Amino acid sequence: MQTKSIFVGTIIGALTCCLSFCSKKNTSTATANSATEPVLPATAYNYSNVSFPAHIAASLALNDNTPAGNVITDAGATLGRVLFYDKKLSANNTISCSSCHRPEQAFDDSATLSKGFAGGLTARNSMTLLNLRFYKSGKMFWDERAPSLESQVLQPIQNSTEMGMTMAALETKLAGLNYYPPLFEKAFGSTGIDSTKIARALSQFLRSMVTYQSKYDKVKQGQANFTPDEAQGEQLFLTAGAVTCAGCHAPPMFLTSEPAAPFALRDVNDRGIANEDRFKSGSLRNIAVRSKLFHNGSIANLQAMLGGATPPIPNHTVLPQDAPKLLAFLQTLTDQTLQTDPKFSNPFK
Repeated sequence: MQTKSIFVGTIIGALTCCLSFCSKKNTSTATANSATEPVLPATAYNYSNVSFPAHIAASLALNDNTPAGNVITDAGATLGRVLFYDKKLSANNTISCSSCHRPEQAFDDSATLSKGFAGGLTARNSMTLLNLRFYKSGKMFWDERAPSLESQVLQPIQNSTEMGMTMAALETKLAGLNYYPPLFEKAFGSTGIDSTKIARALSQFLRSMVTYQSKYDKVKQGQANFTPDEAQGEQLFLTAGAVTCAGCHAPPMFLTSEPAAPFALRDVNDRGIANEDRFKSGSLRNIAVRSKLFHNGSIANLQAMLGGATPPIPNHTVLPQDAPKLLAFLQTLTDQTLQTDPKFSNPFK
Protein backbone atom coordinates (compact mmCIF):
# COMPACT_ATOMS: atom_id res chain seq x y z
CA MET A 1 0.00 0.00 0.00
CA GLN A 2 2.87 2.33 0.84
CA THR A 3 4.48 1.66 -2.54
CA LYS A 4 1.18 2.35 -4.29
CA SER A 5 0.74 5.60 -2.36
CA ILE A 6 4.22 6.73 -3.30
CA PHE A 7 3.55 5.88 -6.97
CA VAL A 8 0.22 7.77 -7.01
CA GLY A 9 1.85 10.75 -5.31
CA THR A 10 4.62 10.78 -7.87
CA ILE A 11 2.12 10.75 -10.74
CA ILE A 12 0.08 13.59 -9.20
CA GLY A 13 3.23 15.62 -8.62
CA ALA A 14 4.36 15.10 -12.19
CA LEU A 15 0.97 16.15 -13.52
CA THR A 16 0.97 19.21 -11.30
CA CYS A 17 4.41 20.26 -12.56
CA CYS A 18 3.34 19.63 -16.12
CA LEU A 19 0.19 21.71 -15.77
CA SER A 20 2.15 24.43 -14.03
CA PHE A 21 4.75 24.43 -16.81
CA CYS A 22 2.07 24.56 -19.50
CA SER A 23 0.31 27.40 -17.72
CA LYS A 24 3.52 29.39 -17.48
CA LYS A 25 4.32 28.65 -21.10
CA ASN A 26 0.90 29.90 -22.23
CA THR A 27 1.23 33.03 -20.10
CA SER A 28 4.66 33.71 -21.54
CA THR A 29 3.37 33.28 -25.08
CA ALA A 30 0.46 35.63 -24.42
CA THR A 31 2.85 38.24 -23.03
CA ALA A 32 5.11 37.94 -26.06
CA ASN A 33 2.18 38.31 -28.43
CA SER A 34 0.89 41.39 -26.63
CA ALA A 35 4.31 43.00 -27.09
CA THR A 36 4.55 42.29 -30.82
CA GLU A 37 0.95 42.74 -31.95
CA PRO A 38 -1.27 45.76 -31.37
CA VAL A 39 -4.05 45.67 -28.79
CA LEU A 40 -7.04 47.59 -30.19
CA PRO A 41 -10.52 48.28 -28.81
CA ALA A 42 -13.50 46.29 -30.10
CA THR A 43 -15.09 49.57 -31.20
CA ALA A 44 -12.74 52.01 -32.90
CA TYR A 45 -11.93 55.25 -31.13
CA ASN A 46 -13.56 58.41 -32.44
CA TYR A 47 -11.19 60.24 -34.76
CA SER A 48 -13.63 61.40 -37.42
CA ASN A 49 -16.42 63.16 -35.57
CA VAL A 50 -14.76 65.25 -32.86
CA SER A 51 -16.75 68.24 -31.61
CA PHE A 52 -14.33 71.17 -31.60
CA PRO A 53 -15.02 74.45 -29.76
CA ALA A 54 -16.20 77.31 -31.98
CA HIS A 55 -12.81 79.09 -32.11
CA ILE A 56 -11.08 75.87 -33.23
CA ALA A 57 -13.79 74.94 -35.73
CA ALA A 58 -13.60 78.41 -37.30
CA SER A 59 -9.84 78.13 -37.76
CA LEU A 60 -10.17 74.64 -39.22
CA ALA A 61 -12.70 75.85 -41.78
CA LEU A 62 -10.17 78.42 -43.01
CA ASN A 63 -6.95 76.41 -42.84
CA ASP A 64 -7.69 72.68 -43.19
CA ASN A 65 -5.18 71.00 -45.53
CA THR A 66 -7.04 67.67 -45.63
CA PRO A 67 -7.38 66.56 -49.27
CA ALA A 68 -10.84 65.56 -50.47
CA GLY A 69 -9.57 62.07 -51.21
CA ASN A 70 -8.28 61.39 -47.70
CA VAL A 71 -10.76 62.55 -45.09
CA ILE A 72 -10.27 61.12 -41.60
CA THR A 73 -12.13 57.90 -40.82
CA ASP A 74 -12.05 55.95 -37.57
CA ALA A 75 -10.73 52.83 -39.31
CA GLY A 76 -8.15 54.78 -41.32
CA ALA A 77 -6.78 56.64 -38.29
CA THR A 78 -6.73 53.38 -36.29
CA LEU A 79 -4.54 51.80 -38.96
CA GLY A 80 -2.42 54.96 -38.96
CA ARG A 81 -1.97 54.69 -35.20
CA VAL A 82 -0.68 51.11 -35.52
CA LEU A 83 1.69 52.09 -38.33
CA PHE A 84 2.92 55.11 -36.36
CA TYR A 85 3.97 53.03 -33.37
CA ASP A 86 5.13 49.88 -35.18
CA LYS A 87 8.92 49.38 -35.10
CA LYS A 88 8.57 46.86 -37.91
CA LEU A 89 8.40 49.80 -40.29
CA SER A 90 12.17 50.09 -39.90
CA ALA A 91 14.77 47.86 -41.53
CA ASN A 92 15.84 46.18 -38.28
CA ASN A 93 12.60 46.51 -36.26
CA THR A 94 14.07 49.03 -33.82
CA ILE A 95 12.60 52.40 -34.82
CA SER A 96 9.04 53.61 -35.26
CA CYS A 97 7.68 57.04 -36.16
CA SER A 98 7.01 57.50 -32.43
CA SER A 99 10.71 57.01 -31.64
CA CYS A 100 11.33 60.56 -32.86
CA HIS A 101 7.86 61.94 -32.08
CA ARG A 102 7.09 61.04 -28.49
CA PRO A 103 3.65 61.72 -26.95
CA GLU A 104 5.16 62.98 -23.68
CA GLN A 105 7.18 65.52 -25.69
CA ALA A 106 4.15 66.85 -27.60
CA PHE A 107 4.99 64.36 -30.36
CA ASP A 108 8.44 65.90 -30.63
CA ASP A 109 11.81 64.55 -29.48
CA SER A 110 13.87 65.56 -26.44
CA ALA A 111 17.11 64.97 -28.35
CA THR A 112 18.82 67.67 -30.41
CA LEU A 113 19.03 65.23 -33.31
CA SER A 114 17.10 61.97 -33.35
CA LYS A 115 18.72 58.55 -33.59
CA GLY A 116 18.00 56.34 -36.61
CA PHE A 117 17.73 52.58 -36.99
CA ALA A 118 21.49 52.04 -37.27
CA GLY A 119 22.50 54.65 -34.69
CA GLY A 120 23.01 57.53 -37.11
CA LEU A 121 21.64 60.99 -36.36
CA THR A 122 19.08 62.95 -38.33
CA ALA A 123 20.15 66.12 -40.14
CA ARG A 124 17.60 68.29 -38.33
CA ASN A 125 15.72 68.45 -35.06
CA SER A 126 12.40 66.63 -34.94
CA MET A 127 9.27 68.79 -35.38
CA THR A 128 6.13 68.54 -33.27
CA LEU A 129 3.26 66.78 -35.05
CA LEU A 130 0.49 68.69 -33.28
CA ASN A 131 -2.08 70.56 -35.36
CA LEU A 132 -0.52 69.74 -38.74
CA ARG A 133 -4.01 69.86 -40.20
CA PHE A 134 -4.06 73.64 -39.69
CA TYR A 135 -0.95 74.38 -41.77
CA LYS A 136 -2.90 75.68 -44.74
CA SER A 137 -0.32 75.20 -47.50
CA GLY A 138 0.10 71.55 -46.46
CA LYS A 139 3.88 71.76 -47.03
CA MET A 140 5.91 69.69 -44.59
CA PHE A 141 9.43 69.48 -43.09
CA TRP A 142 11.44 72.43 -41.82
CA ASP A 143 12.29 73.39 -45.41
CA GLU A 144 8.77 72.62 -46.73
CA ARG A 145 10.21 70.25 -49.33
CA ALA A 146 7.22 67.87 -49.10
CA PRO A 147 4.14 69.29 -50.88
CA SER A 148 1.69 67.47 -48.59
CA LEU A 149 1.45 65.38 -45.45
CA GLU A 150 0.77 62.30 -47.58
CA SER A 151 4.11 62.87 -49.29
CA GLN A 152 5.97 63.63 -46.06
CA VAL A 153 5.01 60.55 -44.04
CA LEU A 154 6.71 58.13 -46.44
CA GLN A 155 10.06 59.90 -46.53
CA PRO A 156 11.39 59.03 -43.02
CA ILE A 157 10.54 55.37 -43.69
CA GLN A 158 12.76 55.41 -46.79
CA ASN A 159 15.48 57.61 -45.32
CA SER A 160 18.81 55.76 -45.11
CA THR A 161 19.49 57.20 -41.64
CA GLU A 162 16.04 57.16 -40.09
CA MET A 163 14.25 53.89 -40.86
CA GLY A 164 16.13 52.41 -43.81
CA MET A 165 13.30 50.74 -45.74
CA THR A 166 12.17 50.72 -49.36
CA MET A 167 8.46 50.94 -50.02
CA ALA A 168 8.48 47.64 -51.92
CA ALA A 169 10.13 45.89 -48.98
CA LEU A 170 7.72 47.51 -46.53
CA GLU A 171 4.64 46.50 -48.49
CA THR A 172 5.84 42.87 -48.53
CA LYS A 173 6.77 42.99 -44.86
CA LEU A 174 3.40 44.36 -43.71
CA ALA A 175 1.49 41.87 -45.86
CA GLY A 176 3.26 39.09 -43.98
CA LEU A 177 2.10 40.32 -40.56
CA ASN A 178 -1.27 38.81 -39.68
CA TYR A 179 -2.70 41.96 -38.08
CA TYR A 180 -2.27 44.28 -41.06
CA PRO A 181 -4.49 42.83 -43.84
CA PRO A 182 -7.67 43.06 -41.67
CA LEU A 183 -6.79 46.62 -40.67
CA PHE A 184 -6.24 47.67 -44.28
CA GLU A 185 -9.53 46.00 -45.25
CA LYS A 186 -11.43 47.95 -42.56
CA ALA A 187 -9.78 51.19 -43.59
CA PHE A 188 -9.86 50.87 -47.37
CA GLY A 189 -12.14 47.95 -48.26
CA SER A 190 -9.35 45.63 -49.40
CA THR A 191 -6.57 43.61 -47.78
CA GLY A 192 -4.15 44.86 -50.42
CA ILE A 193 -1.26 46.88 -49.00
CA ASP A 194 0.53 49.60 -50.91
CA SER A 195 2.39 52.84 -50.25
CA THR A 196 -0.59 55.04 -51.11
CA LYS A 197 -2.74 53.41 -48.43
CA ILE A 198 0.11 53.53 -45.91
CA ALA A 199 0.51 57.26 -46.56
CA ARG A 200 -3.21 57.91 -46.32
CA ALA A 201 -3.59 56.04 -43.02
CA LEU A 202 -0.59 57.70 -41.37
CA SER A 203 -1.81 61.11 -42.53
CA GLN A 204 -5.26 60.51 -41.11
CA PHE A 205 -3.83 59.65 -37.71
CA LEU A 206 -1.51 62.67 -37.70
CA ARG A 207 -4.26 65.08 -38.73
CA SER A 208 -6.37 63.84 -35.83
CA MET A 209 -3.79 65.23 -33.35
CA VAL A 210 -5.58 68.49 -32.54
CA THR A 211 -5.14 70.34 -29.24
CA TYR A 212 -8.30 72.06 -28.02
CA GLN A 213 -8.54 71.37 -24.28
CA SER A 214 -5.94 73.72 -22.79
CA LYS A 215 -6.58 76.57 -20.35
CA TYR A 216 -6.38 78.93 -23.32
CA ASP A 217 -9.29 77.07 -24.95
CA LYS A 218 -11.34 77.20 -21.75
CA VAL A 219 -10.77 80.96 -21.55
CA LYS A 220 -11.90 81.42 -25.15
CA GLN A 221 -15.05 79.45 -24.34
CA GLY A 222 -15.79 81.55 -21.25
CA GLN A 223 -15.09 78.63 -18.90
CA ALA A 224 -11.98 80.08 -17.20
CA ASN A 225 -10.08 83.33 -16.78
CA PHE A 226 -6.48 84.31 -17.38
CA THR A 227 -4.39 85.50 -14.46
CA PRO A 228 -3.17 89.12 -14.79
CA ASP A 229 0.25 87.90 -16.03
CA GLU A 230 -1.36 85.51 -18.54
CA ALA A 231 -3.65 88.28 -19.85
CA GLN A 232 -0.76 90.72 -20.22
CA GLY A 233 1.30 88.00 -21.87
CA GLU A 234 -1.44 87.45 -24.45
CA GLN A 235 -1.47 91.14 -25.31
CA LEU A 236 2.32 91.17 -25.69
CA PHE A 237 2.07 88.12 -27.93
CA LEU A 238 -0.51 89.83 -30.14
CA THR A 239 0.90 93.36 -30.26
CA ALA A 240 4.54 93.71 -29.14
CA GLY A 241 7.29 94.30 -31.68
CA ALA A 242 7.47 95.34 -35.32
CA VAL A 243 6.73 91.74 -36.22
CA THR A 244 4.51 90.26 -33.53
CA CYS A 245 4.70 86.69 -32.25
CA ALA A 246 1.22 86.22 -33.71
CA GLY A 247 2.51 87.23 -37.13
CA CYS A 248 4.13 83.81 -37.47
CA HIS A 249 2.15 81.87 -34.86
CA ALA A 250 -1.42 82.94 -35.43
CA PRO A 251 -4.05 82.08 -32.79
CA PRO A 252 -5.89 79.93 -32.04
CA MET A 253 -3.57 77.14 -33.29
CA PHE A 254 -0.48 79.36 -33.06
CA LEU A 255 0.92 78.57 -36.48
CA THR A 256 0.53 79.79 -40.03
CA SER A 257 1.87 78.75 -43.41
CA GLU A 258 1.87 82.42 -44.46
CA PRO A 259 4.01 84.20 -41.83
CA ALA A 260 4.15 87.99 -41.66
CA ALA A 261 7.94 87.85 -42.00
CA PRO A 262 10.44 85.09 -42.80
CA PHE A 263 12.10 83.55 -39.76
CA ALA A 264 15.87 83.74 -40.11
CA LEU A 265 17.78 81.80 -37.49
CA ARG A 266 21.33 82.08 -38.82
CA ASP A 267 22.90 78.69 -39.41
CA VAL A 268 25.90 78.34 -41.69
CA ASN A 269 25.17 74.63 -42.08
CA ASP A 270 21.48 74.92 -42.94
CA ARG A 271 19.78 77.77 -44.77
CA GLY A 272 16.32 76.23 -44.88
CA ILE A 273 13.61 76.98 -47.44
CA ALA A 274 15.13 77.78 -50.83
CA ASN A 275 18.46 78.56 -49.06
CA GLU A 276 16.93 81.80 -47.78
CA ASP A 277 17.57 81.36 -44.03
CA ARG A 278 13.91 80.76 -43.32
CA PHE A 279 12.05 77.79 -41.95
CA LYS A 280 8.57 76.48 -41.41
CA SER A 281 6.81 77.80 -38.31
CA GLY A 282 5.36 75.05 -36.12
CA SER A 283 2.51 75.26 -33.65
CA LEU A 284 3.38 76.76 -30.26
CA ARG A 285 0.75 74.68 -28.54
CA ASN A 286 2.29 72.44 -25.86
CA ILE A 287 5.64 74.19 -26.35
CA ALA A 288 6.04 74.34 -22.55
CA VAL A 289 6.58 70.55 -22.45
CA ARG A 290 9.01 70.51 -25.37
CA SER A 291 12.78 70.91 -25.45
CA LYS A 292 15.55 71.35 -28.04
CA LEU A 293 13.68 73.88 -30.16
CA PHE A 294 14.12 75.15 -33.74
CA HIS A 295 15.45 73.31 -36.78
CA ASN A 296 18.83 72.55 -35.22
CA GLY A 297 17.65 72.04 -31.64
CA SER A 298 19.94 74.84 -30.50
CA ILE A 299 17.50 76.39 -28.01
CA ALA A 300 17.04 74.30 -24.85
CA ASN A 301 13.41 75.13 -24.05
CA LEU A 302 10.72 77.81 -23.90
CA GLN A 303 12.40 79.66 -21.05
CA ALA A 304 15.67 79.87 -22.99
CA MET A 305 13.82 81.11 -26.06
CA LEU A 306 12.19 83.95 -24.14
CA GLY A 307 15.31 84.74 -22.13
CA GLY A 308 17.35 85.47 -25.24
CA ALA A 309 20.27 83.54 -26.66
CA THR A 310 23.74 84.06 -28.06
CA PRO A 311 23.50 84.86 -30.86
CA PRO A 312 19.98 86.24 -30.34
CA ILE A 313 17.07 84.62 -32.12
CA PRO A 314 15.59 87.09 -34.63
CA ASN A 315 12.16 88.33 -33.57
CA HIS A 316 12.17 86.07 -30.48
CA THR A 317 14.04 88.14 -27.89
CA VAL A 318 11.85 90.03 -25.41
CA LEU A 319 12.41 92.59 -22.69
CA PRO A 320 13.39 91.00 -19.37
CA GLN A 321 10.30 92.36 -17.62
CA ASP A 322 8.03 90.92 -20.33
CA ALA A 323 9.48 87.41 -20.42
CA PRO A 324 7.60 86.09 -17.31
CA LYS A 325 4.31 87.36 -18.71
CA LEU A 326 4.83 85.77 -22.12
CA LEU A 327 5.92 82.58 -20.41
CA ALA A 328 2.77 82.56 -18.29
CA PHE A 329 0.61 82.99 -21.38
CA LEU A 330 2.38 80.36 -23.47
CA GLN A 331 2.01 77.86 -20.64
CA THR A 332 -1.79 78.19 -20.98
CA LEU A 333 -1.46 76.56 -24.43
CA THR A 334 -0.58 73.18 -22.93
CA ASP A 335 -3.20 70.48 -23.55
CA GLN A 336 -2.30 67.44 -21.46
CA THR A 337 -5.06 65.24 -22.90
CA LEU A 338 -3.06 64.14 -25.95
CA GLN A 339 -0.48 62.63 -23.60
CA THR A 340 -3.13 60.55 -21.81
CA ASP A 341 -5.85 59.89 -24.40
CA PRO A 342 -5.70 56.17 -25.30
CA LYS A 343 -6.52 56.83 -28.94
CA PHE A 344 -3.13 58.50 -29.34
CA SER A 345 -1.22 55.97 -27.23
CA ASN A 346 1.05 53.10 -28.22
CA PRO A 347 -1.12 50.05 -29.09
CA PHE A 348 1.87 47.71 -28.72
CA LYS A 349 2.08 48.23 -24.95
